[in-house]
Amino acid sequence: MVYLKVKDLEEVGYQAFLGANAPDGYARTVAKHLVENNILGHHSHGIIRVIGYNTRIKDGGLVPDAEPELVKESETTAVVDGHWTFGQVPAEFATDILIKKAKKYGMGSVSLRNLSHLGRVGHYAERLADEGLASILFVACGGWGGAQAPFGGKEARLCTNPMAMGFPYHPGSPFLTDIATSATAEGKLRVYRARGEKVRDGWILDSDGNPSNDPNDFYNGGTILPTGGISSGHKGYALAFMVDLFGSVISQGGSPGQKSEYFSNTSFFMAVDVERFVPLEKLREDADTMVRHVKDTPLIDESKPILYPGEMEANARKGAESKRIGLEEATWNGIVDVLREYSRESIVDSLDIADHE
Repeated sequence: MVYLKVKDLEEVGYQAFLGANAPDGYARTVAKHLVENNILGHHSHGIIRVIGYNTRIKDGGLVPDAEPELVKESETTAVVDGHWTFGQVPAEFATDILIKKAKKYGMGSVSLRNLSHLGRVGHYAERLADEGLASILFVACGGWGGAQAPFGGKEARLCTNPMAMGFPYHPGSPFLTDIATSATAEGKLRVYRARGEKVRDGWILDSDGNPSNDPNDFYNGGTILPTGGISSGHKGYALAFMVDLFGSVISQGGSPGQKSEYFSNTSFFMAVDVERFVPLEKLREDADTMVRHVKDTPLIDESKPILYPGEMEANARKGAESKRIGLEEATWNGIVDVLREYSRESIVDSLDIADHE
């Protein structure tokens, strides 16, 4: 493992994306978004993605300097086309639109199409919650292909299809649920592969449909199982199917069965202004009561306290700027290769790299 300071890791991402001809603002936005995920412990959506994003740029599935477009809108709805740029850029653009609509009209919804990987879905739910908005976000991948088998199947036909729900609480610490509908996020398999570690039972099948603990088997034609696995995956599968209806079919950016050339995080974001129903302070008082009630539950393991959804992320942000982020050597070497490809490897010499936290 190698360990880098947060500011240095953001600079590495920024320089890599600049080298790929991303505008300055895009490069900063995406790099900051990825490193935030590392800070929160979601390494599957962290700086490791520099490598995959660069591959998509070279393949033509990610256009670094394309501008998102508001295709059409009504008072409470909008359609955004990302024109295949970094997914974080149109997702932030759509979130800004959604905040304005929900604040003005009490609720709003935005569909997104033709955008690359938008990162950690919970980021946008957190933004909405900090504006006093409750939200549900559905993120699919259009007709690109699959990573997840439907319940009872042994071949990938759906994507990991995450969904997030955010709800206002105290500033900087909203309630948040951000989950893949599959047994694991695909990005976690990347991390396990980079670390040379086996994955948990019930996560994947190999290309012959047999259970496997080797992450390489997924990338060699295998599939991820729905949440619940072989025996109890009907709920995860049903959620994944519904996410595609909201995220893919409504967006008209491609859907399963309609093969598309490039990966696209087709999405549907919905938000509601909670103060149209209850004053925010009363909501927080009631939520505090609920949190205390849940946390007071007798524990199975006294060393593992009950957390409210989103508390782990709120705790991880404390002192974040002074933290070092650990990367697998394989991941770091892959990122340096990207920098080298754009003749920006000299930045590595200026970094404070350590072999410990």
